[in-house]
Amino acid sequence: MTFDVERLSNRLAAAPACFLLPVDARLTGNVEVAAIVADLFRDRATRAAEPAELEAVRMASALAGDARKAARRHLGVALVAAWLLHDEAFAGTDAGKLAALLTGRLRELAALVVPRAFVEDPDRREELVRVCLDALGLAPDHERPADAEDRLATLDSTKRARLLADARAREQTREAERKKKLEELKRREDEERLQAARTTFED
Repeated sequence: MTFDVERLSNRLAAAPACFLLPVDARLTGNVEVAAIVADLFRDRATRAAEPAELEAVRMASALAGDARKAARRHLGVALVAAWLLHDEAFAGTDAGKLAALLTGRLRELAALVVPRAFVEDPDRREELVRVCLDALGLAPDHERPADAEDRLATLDSTKRARLLADARAREQTREAERKKKLEELKRREDEERLQAARTTFED
């Protein structure tokens, strides 16, 4: 099978509604993401999912507070990705790379993008396709590696967020340095005025 980005993006656009359902396993009627992940490994990966990998998914769905909110978003993105990765093109996917994608790369994406966007927004659909291909070491059809890398960089939400964070950090550093220089300048001016006042008084 080949990895046509447009075809795979269209697959995401056609994701069944059940892949956008709530993922909190503690509530009746919600999707059990661990079961979907187990099916994905069994049907498309080089081995079945290990118990620890599935347990990590189950534990994530049972967290509380802010951690619970972040985990739900992560599991929601993993659920959408599972629909994408169940495409026949991904048969024989390296299980280790698949586990790393589901637990690492998708967690980063989920911190920035809500799951529904990867179905409803064209750019986010393409981003998810390219992130999955990249994480699994697979090349998009009819694209040179450099072109595929450039396109992913253009769409990459996590990279964009890092660049923005770096820019803010640099601006904060510059502002802190400017403030420090102004404070030093003011200190010197105060010292000079004080010295001038002393000289005038002594005269």
